[in-house]
Amino acid sequence: MATTRREFLAGCGAAAKMIASSRLRSVCFAAEAPAAPNFGIVVVVFLRGGMDGLHLVAPANDKDYVTARPPELRVEAEGDNAGVALQNSPAGLDFRLHPSAKALKPLYDANQLAIVHACGLITPTRSHRQATDYMERGITEARPTAIGGWLARHLLVENPTGFLPAIATPGGVPLSLRGFTPAASIPDPGDFTIGDENALAFLRGLYQGDSRVARSGARTLDAMKAVQERLPRNDKGEVTPYEPENGAAYPDQGELGIPLRNLARLIKMDVGLRAATVDFGGWDTHQNQAGRFPGLVEQLAGALAAFHGDLSGYHNRLTVVVMSEFGRRLKPNAAGGTGHGRGGVMLALGANVNGGRVYGAWPGLAAARLENGADLAVTTDYRAVLAELLVRRLGASRLAATFPGLETYRPLNVFKGTDAKTDLG
Repeated sequence: MATTRREFLAGCGAAAKMIASSRLRSVCFAAEAPAAPNFGIVVVVFLRGGMDGLHLVAPANDKDYVTARPPELRVEAEGDNAGVALQNSPAGLDFRLHPSAKALKPLYDANQLAIVHACGLITPTRSHRQATDYMERGITEARPTAIGGWLARHLLVENPTGFLPAIATPGGVPLSLRGFTPAASIPDPGDFTIGDENALAFLRGLYQGDSRVARSGARTLDAMKAVQERLPRNDKGEVTPYEPENGAAYPDQGELGIPLRNLARLIKMDVGLRAATVDFGGWDTHQNQAGRFPGLVEQLAGALAAFHGDLSGYHNRLTVVVMSEFGRRLKPNAAGGTGHGRGGVMLALGANVNGGRVYGAWPGLAAARLENGADLAVTTDYRAVLAELLVRRLGASRLAATFPGLETYRPLNVFKGTDAKTDLG
C-alpha cells in the first residue's frame, strides 16, 4: 500500500517526537525480538499535587478525625453517604474508602488490593518540588551522587532486553525513569504510523552514521516498527480501534482512564515492557476540596479497576503501585480545602499482592500524636514499599544502588514472593 504525503509527514513527526521525548542519548533498544514473557511488569501511578490520604482511606470512627473535619471533608461511618467498609482494619478502627472509590471494593475483598497508611517521605518537607524530587530519586535527603531516578537505577542494574522496556504515559519521561536511556514517552500506541517500507527507509536515512543521535534515531525506529507491526488491522490495513477485555470500562474523562487504556494496549503487544509510569494531577486541593475530590477519586478507582480487569491475562506478572508526594493537613483551611501535610497513603494492586489489608503502624490523630501538632505522622518510609516491590516482584538484589541511604530491607509483606538476599542485609 502506497504511503500518502500526510502519512509520510506524520511518520517523520512521530519519529522525531519519540526520539526527543524519550531522552534517548545512547539508547540500548534490543534489535532482536522482545524477551520471553515471563518477567514482572511494574506500573507506578503518581498522584501529583499531594493526595489527601485521610479523605481517601479514613478511620471513620476516630473521634479526633470526626472532631477535626466537617462531614464534607471526611469519610463517614454511617448514613446515606457512608464510606466503603474495609475488612482487616487495624484493631479498634473502622477504616473506610471514600464513597467514590467503590470500584476498588471488589479488588480489596478479593485480596488483590493492599493499602499502606501513614507512609511517605521521612524527611519533614511540605514542598511539592522537594518532596517529588526526593521520592522520584528514591532518596530522603539531598544526595548529589544519586543521579537519575530510582526506577531508572533498578533497570540499569537489570539491563532488560526488548524493544520498549520502560515507558511513560502521558507527557514526558518523569524523573523516576531518567537515567535509563531506553525509557520513552508514548501517549498512544495507535499514533505509531510510519507508513510502508519506503517511508521507513527514508526515515532511517536521516539517522545514518554512528553518532549518539543516529544510534538513538535508528533504534527508536526499530521500536516504532515493532509496535506498528503489532497493531491489529482490518483487511484494508487500517489500525482497528482498541477493545478492552472483560467488559472493562475506562473513564473517558480526566487524566487517568485514557493513559491506562493505552498502556494496557501496549502491554498486550508484548514488546518487552518491564516498567511504566503514569501521572495523574490535580490533587493539590487547597480550595473546594469537597467539590473536587470525589471526581478525582472516582476517576482513580474506575481507571484502576478497568485496568485490572482488562489485563486479566497478565495478572501473574503485573503489579500496580499508587503514590503521592505527601498527604494533607488534618484540619481544613478557611477555603474549604486542606494544606500540605505529611503522612499519606500508598496502594498496591495485583494478583501478587497480599491484599485485603491496611498496612502500616497507625500513629493516631490525637494532637500529641500529630507531626508538629498538625499532620498525620509518617511511620512507614515509602522506600520500604518500593524496595519490597522490586525484591519480591522483580527479583532485585542491589537495593543500595537503587535507594541510596536506605540501610535495611524490612518488608511489610505487602507483596507475594521470596526475599532474596540483598546488599542491605
